[in-house]
Amino acid sequence: MAKPSFAHLKLQFDLACTSLRAFTLGWPGSTQRGGRAAVERVKGLCERLKLFTTGPHAKAAAALVVSGQSRVTAAETRLALLRDRRAGA
Repeated sequence: MAKPSFAHLKLQFDLACTSLRAFTLGWPGSTQRGGRAAVERVKGLCERLKLFTTGPHAKAAAALVVSGQSRVTAAETRLALLRDRRAGA
């Protein structure tokens, strides 16, 4: 499989993070299913961004991975809170 371009992965990452942020902040129209899908999408993109550990995009890719991981943690926390709220109801 050919290595994707950094610009293409960054665009996909930005779009996935927008969806993830909508879920994390509880914006109207965001669902738990969509939140879980966004979490998986960002995790996958973080793994693909690790292809750029060397070269001209290494620093930017590393920053995106760290950012993505913290966003995933926030979304997973919200998923856990929603799950706990539903279990306690």
